[in-house]
Amino acid sequence: MTRRSVLLVHHAARRQHQYPDNSVAALRACLDAGARAVEVDIAPLPGGDFALEHNARPEGEDAAPPDLLSQALELIRRHPCPIELQLDLKRHRPLTDQAMSSLATMLQPVKDRILVSSTADWALRRLRALDGTLSLGFDPMLYLDVDAGEKRDTGWFPRGLVKEYDYLDDHPWIIQRWGDAADYVAARAEALEVQAPGMQIWYIAARLLNRALHDGFDWIDHLHRQGVQVATWTLNAGKPDEVSLAQWLVARGVNRIMTNDAPALGQVLGADAVY
Repeated sequence: MTRRSVLLVHHAARRQHQYPDNSVAALRACLDAGARAVEVDIAPLPGGDFALEHNARPEGEDAAPPDLLSQALELIRRHPCPIELQLDLKRHRPLTDQAMSSLATMLQPVKDRILVSSTADWALRRLRALDGTLSLGFDPMLYLDVDAGEKRDTGWFPRGLVKEYDYLDDHPWIIQRWGDAADYVAARAEALEVQAPGMQIWYIAARLLNRALHDGFDWIDHLHRQGVQVATWTLNAGKPDEVSLAQWLVARGVNRIMTNDAPALGQVLGADAVY
């Protein structure tokens, strides 16, 4: 297979530093180290700002206040080198029209350096309507996944497992086998594109992308033919099976890999990796 370059994205602003995930200090450390692309999680707050957080924080007097998106954006604005900040929009707080309008406004001074991603296709559609020049990315995990044989919260799949293909799905098609696995995944991918139009990048979990490719549906080529990049998550250098999968996905043409230690994975991938 042809060797291809891949961008390694610093997941949750993790790198070889001691700072907390999804914090301004962690983001600053990544920037100071020359990171090309950094991801942090955000969730709306009352008043219009956004918290840098992956999960909802406990409420109460002892709860530490989160760092803020406004702080992160100011840091990006002042940073002299090229950088892309990926904001992964979480849905544990209401993603209202007001919140999306506030986000679109906040991003204006630095939007050429920002990419907003989410599993919430409805929020991405709203952002696209508010500002068609924003860079957006969609993660289909809420609608399609695979049973990885691990304890996971699959409560958002009301219909459950597609037993014929071993996919987790929310679609009525799971009640009837109507084609081979490649046809099934292709049809689901096309339906999801209707839900999330105009995306620059799709973020497909490595377990799902791997299964689709082995089942005969080249999801990477399918999206590339539409001018869409493909990112996958989350693969790390400390796990041999994940390293092998990262190398295989790079050879298949994946554009980006989310990782918790970009320098470590970059050393394994060698000249293929940019981080």
